[in-house]
Amino acid sequence: MKLAINVYDTASDGHHARVRLVSKNTFGTTRYWPWRMNYDGPGGKSWNTTASDSSGLFYLGVQVATFEGDTLLHSCTDW
Repeated sequence: MKLAINVYDTASDGHHARVRLVSKNTFGTTRYWPWRMNYDGPGGKSWNTTASDSSGLFYLGVQVATFEGDTLLHSCTDW
């Protein structure tokens, strides 16, 4: 499956934004895909990627977060 993932950082606060795909296969197993990072400050960043699972992709969601270095400060997930 081809995907475009976007994240938009709205704050000039010194933290960076990250986004990642979250999926569940047909057996209900959740997979957290690698984070995509926007270290460029306020503004948007996009990535074209693909996703597949040998057990099928049943649900897809995204998780967005604010990080300080590698420390997660806030996050939210939507399916």
